[in-house]
Amino acid sequence: MKKLLVVLLAVFVVGTASAGGVKEETAVEEPVVEEAPAKEKVEVEEIKTTHPSKLNRQDRAMGAIMGALIGDALGVGCHWYYDLECLKTDFGWVTDYVEPKLDSTCLGWPDVPKQRVKEGLKKGGPSQTGQWMIMLLESVAAKGGYVQKDFTARIDEFFKTIDGTPYSGRYTDWAIRETYANRVQKGMSWDDPEIGSIAATSEGAQRAVILAARYEDPIRAAKEMYNNIRLTYRDPFVVGQQVAFGMVVNGLINGTPLSEMGSYMGGMGRNKEIRPALIQSYDALTQVDIGQSAWVPELRTFPPHLIAVLHGQDCGQEHLLPAAYWLAHRYPDDFEAGILAAINGGGNNMARATLTGALLGAMNGLSGIPKRFIEGLEDHERLLELAEIISRRYATD
Repeated sequence: MKKLLVVLLAVFVVGTASAGGVKEETAVEEPVVEEAPAKEKVEVEEIKTTHPSKLNRQDRAMGAIMGALIGDALGVGCHWYYDLECLKTDFGWVTDYVEPKLDSTCLGWPDVPKQRVKEGLKKGGPSQTGQWMIMLLESVAAKGGYVQKDFTARIDEFFKTIDGTPYSGRYTDWAIRETYANRVQKGMSWDDPEIGSIAATSEGAQRAVILAARYEDPIRAAKEMYNNIRLTYRDPFVVGQQVAFGMVVNGLINGTPLSEMGSYMGGMGRNKEIRPALIQSYDALTQVDIGQSAWVPELRTFPPHLIAVLHGQDCGQEHLLPAAYWLAHRYPDDFEAGILAAINGGGNNMARATLTGALLGAMNGLSGIPKRFIEGLEDHERLLELAEIISRRYATD
């Protein structure tokens, strides 16, 4: 505006002089005023806090089950890449199921993919954790609900196929190795409260998804989750966080909006059948609200897959659960974007994607999962059939 006024004034003076018969000899150039460069604006995507609301329970329940299994299978082929440049070198940006890379020059644990290929793992197949989820899915479908003796009988049969060391099966993790030692080597009963591991990994939370889908009643679901998780974990804090995760999935399946999940879980914490009976820490119930930081504009300017680096890429549930909750809030209506961010964050991306897939599957339903993820999953038709069976209501509940 100042520049425009100067120009107009100059024109006025020249015009006046010409009218008076004075000849203008030279024109005085206006000094150029350098404007300060504008600050670069950081574009922030529209913040979405809602997910599809008009889905029936069966669609959500099947979405949670298949979402968890998809996350497991997406991660198992590119598992434990803590160096993101190495992950990028071997696979690029992961967008689908991949075969384990046997000739990686940068993976820190090259024997893990070799072991899985030796065990017959194909692209889209499950890890050992995925096998346990499928065992529980099969048991619940066969019995109409959770029958612990049936499930533990299946575990006993499974234990005959491994030797309790890391490199047996499709890689045997800490919690299962310790449970194997207690059950097979020490002969402990499945009813012994000490049979589970002191590990803080997340396999129990992943299995809880199956029971969250099966039982509509949240109290019944929580009790069955607790009984199942205690088979392989015995630390009360660890068990409590895993039960809480399963309750969040159950709440989403039952139609609770994500934006109301914290208050819903807080209310559940006032029920004595939940706390302290199953969950000692009230904070475990409201941990889901950690994810609401994804709705803060100033915290949305970094690549979402790096939430894994921020919270921790390792196998501890104290790092995996917050990252999964954050991704669920970041992409409440986009299963694909959320689960691929979980995968491309590296580290234990397999567990992170399983947890994230369960949450996003519950929010968007089976109908919201891209077909390539479903059809690329090993034995997907049978898994869909089992998921459909257990997501139905039973008159005996």
